[in-house]
Amino acid sequence: MSDPFEALASPYEPREPRPAFARDLRARLEARLGLDDPEVPVIPLPERKSAMPSSTTAPPTTSTAPAATDVTPYLAVSDGEGALDWYHRAFGAEEQFRVVGHDGRLGHAEFTIGAARFMVSDEYPEIGVLSPTTLGGAGAALHLSVGDVDDLFARAVDAGATALSPPADQPHGARAGTLLDPYGHRWMLSQQLEAFDLAAYRDRSEGSGFEVIGAGPDEEVTVADRPGTGGGIWAGAFYEDALAGIRFLVDVLGFEEQLVVTGPDHRTVVHSQLRWPEGGVVQVGTYDAANEFTHVPGGQALYVVTADPAAVWERCRAAGVPVVREPVEPDYDPGGMGFSVRDPEGNIWSFGSYGLGSS
Repeated sequence: MSDPFEALASPYEPREPRPAFARDLRARLEARLGLDDPEVPVIPLPERKSAMPSSTTAPPTTSTAPAATDVTPYLAVSDGEGALDWYHRAFGAEEQFRVVGHDGRLGHAEFTIGAARFMVSDEYPEIGVLSPTTLGGAGAALHLSVGDVDDLFARAVDAGATALSPPADQPHGARAGTLLDPYGHRWMLSQQLEAFDLAAYRDRSEGSGFEVIGAGPDEEVTVADRPGTGGGIWAGAFYEDALAGIRFLVDVLGFEEQLVVTGPDHRTVVHSQLRWPEGGVVQVGTYDAANEFTHVPGGQALYVVTADPAAVWERCRAAGVPVVREPVEPDYDPGGMGFSVRDPEGNIWSFGSYGLGSS
């Protein structure tokens, strides 16, 4: 005869605690341990969801709000709290605020390095937000213009960054070095030494195996034509077919092509500048498995601030671009709009008014 207690027993299945209970317990523990930080605003984050059904969401009408001014990198990391601390110690970053979920994960935070602004969150695999730690490398590079590249590079290495290439003078008039932070993101630190001159860049590149393609001999391209050179950050993205990626960014998303530098095969893109009409630059390059300065396409996510996300959404919908997140009104942008799409090689592009469309 079987044991009646065993016959009646149910298999043990762990359950998630109620959000209110978890939130209250976390707050009590933080208070008892003295973990509250009055200097940094902490906003409770509701349960994060992938998207609202399209039937309940309608894109807002075109706004007349002022134009946006930048493309903001949105970093996914494996340890949001630790990353914020590291960026402060290594780069002197100043945290503006953070949004913490009921489960303890960092849902959203913003920090600045000088005039450059960044967003960061923990991983959310349930909605496709993965960090370089999970993906095995970062698909985007962060180009940061600084006043003293040698000093900041040494400071970051001392704090635990991996030096990929030490600072050196470049033919385009800048001194630059590349490093990898402890969370898998690649930083290209750059100090402008002289005004950018396309003709000089072209001449200095002769015999290097690369061809500089841009303005004609009678058209000058100066430092003023390169947004962010005097301070700020340029996002980077890699593709198997970078020329096709550039065409997508220009023809569908609406970027403006400024400069494309190809290799001897006239297909490998080693450098490019694509300007967002409202301000900011994205650099696109060709992925090369043998080149440690490039990373596998499909794992990168970039956030573009625009006063008119509805116009971009209509272009994406007309082109049949795969949708990651339908247009929604984000919790952090009442009255605004945001959405995400996936480009032909799997990279995620998010567009949002971020307060510009609600005025």
